[in-house]
Amino acid sequence: MKLTKSEWLESCQVKSPRDRALLDRCYDVLRQNTLQGEHMPWGSAPVISPWLGPNAGIWNWDTAFHAMTVLRFDTELAKSCIDCFMSFQKENGLIPDVIRANGNIEDNYGKPPVMAWAVQKVFEADGDREFLRRNYRKLVKQEQFLVNERSDRGLFFYSAEVHPEANDYLHPRWESGWDNSPRWDIAPITALYPIDLNCFMVLFYRFMAKMAESLGEDAAEWRRKEDVLTAKIESTLYDENQKAYADRNRLNGEFSTVLSPASFMPLFIGTASKARAEGMERLAKDSDKFYPGMPTCTYDCTGYDNNYWRGPTWLNVAFFAIKGLWDYGFDKTATEIKEYLLDMCYDGLPDIFENYDSVKRTGKCCRAFSWSAAFIIELILQF
Repeated sequence: MKLTKSEWLESCQVKSPRDRALLDRCYDVLRQNTLQGEHMPWGSAPVISPWLGPNAGIWNWDTAFHAMTVLRFDTELAKSCIDCFMSFQKENGLIPDVIRANGNIEDNYGKPPVMAWAVQKVFEADGDREFLRRNYRKLVKQEQFLVNERSDRGLFFYSAEVHPEANDYLHPRWESGWDNSPRWDIAPITALYPIDLNCFMVLFYRFMAKMAESLGEDAAEWRRKEDVLTAKIESTLYDENQKAYADRNRLNGEFSTVLSPASFMPLFIGTASKARAEGMERLAKDSDKFYPGMPTCTYDCTGYDNNYWRGPTWLNVAFFAIKGLWDYGFDKTATEIKEYLLDMCYDGLPDIFENYDSVKRTGKCCRAFSWSAAFIIELILQF
């Protein structure tokens, strides 16, 4: 399937002028950031870069997010994005962070394990069993790496291949995707069980089971691993004192007091109890915490300074929180936050920014950012 912009917009059946203008611009951003050329490191197939310019290339979790949205109007491009990136998997199973158009590769670390989710979603839209089969094999290998190199007593953590402590644990921070987040200010990131990473691994196991079923493989072990990890998250990564899911130090057992949209991930994956979800909703509608802009740390966090991942709104992690709240029936809170974010993005048109100042309601950093475009589309079409 490949739809023109007019065909796709018509199929969306969106009546709101605001939302239609956002969809129009987001389609353009994803198209204009599509790279294709004979001398690219991944060959001549098309891929989507987060942005254009000297540092253009393909990023790990960006690629997964791009693929899951672009499959709405171009399934071949979605498959190409994933296949090209997965071709750079290392022998030990690690899927690298970045392959730049200039040939430079960042493979001392990876990114949050969301590729299995993307592979399954693209397969559901396209039905290409060979696409599924070749990537399933690679994902089996990735899981072996994560269990061997990134797990401790049944939970997962971020690290790096060589010298993870170098430059104040810079590479493990990049592996998290949350770069300079206040989440990593106190304990070294390698000492933490991050709540979002472990929830992404639940999704990993869930989608691996679905893939296995489609391929005639045994799905029971994947389901068992999902159940075991879910139980570990609920017993280990919920802080009764804060009434919130939180990162936890795997060495001394202390909970982090830095709460972020990552704390809503058990709602997004649907494993939280109703009572715990109600506590998270209270935080979501608290103007000292996350309301209305779903910042990357709470407004009252001592580390909040509106610098990159230290406060601005990033639409990917905000989406996970909003969707989790919605799925648990907190429609009013989810809708109010979603509408605030979409209004903010609309006010910034024609730019689709990398992240947004959720207080001043202005865009920050890159002005035509692909995953922001992808998640604006999802915020509009999934609710």
